[in-house]
Amino acid sequence: MGLIKKIVFGDPSFTESQEKKRKLFMYLVSGGLTTLTNFVCYALFDLLVKADMMVSVFGIEFSLKIAVKQVVSWIAAVLVAYILNRITVFRSKGNVIRELLSFTGARILSFLVLELGLLYLMLWICELITKVPYTTPMTYINVLKWSIPFTYEYMIKLINAVFVVIANYVLSKIMVFRKKDMVDYKAEEEKKEISSGEAETNA
Repeated sequence: MGLIKKIVFGDPSFTESQEKKRKLFMYLVSGGLTTLTNFVCYALFDLLVKADMMVSVFGIEFSLKIAVKQVVSWIAAVLVAYILNRITVFRSKGNVIRELLSFTGARILSFLVLELGLLYLMLWICELITKVPYTTPMTYINVLKWSIPFTYEYMIKLINAVFVVIANYVLSKIMVFRKKDMVDYKAEEEKKEISSGEAETNA
């Protein structure tokens, strides 16, 4: 358990190289959990909501249900991602409100460009190439009493998630978690040494 705790939350014994690898590993883990949250919410919405409506924007028709599914699953994923990124990846002690607003702003950017824009483009290309609707089941996944159709849409969403995870890491590092707010083990160790030295002198 000790090693797992060190990997998840970091440790002063890690070298700079080890800490970078730990941070990257934890980002992949948190990215995987965030993607899972997004995908589960997306699939649950499909199970619970059957109605759909086609909307035309600038002469281009698209499914309103997909847009709503994306928004609902995105909100859940953003909350999970922020908590995991703050605690395990960047180990930030910065202001939660500022970070959450910046984090949400960065995720809105990736959401509009990748999770909506790129997703619709990929769905359109898929139908163009395969000549079948993206709602066509490729296979079925049995979960408890449900038999969930794994459609072309789900496959494309998983591929899209790879681009989203990469983009979100870059945006988080640039826009959200400031270096001065991250836990600095070396600085903390130096403070402890100075404090202990002063205590010995005073004694």
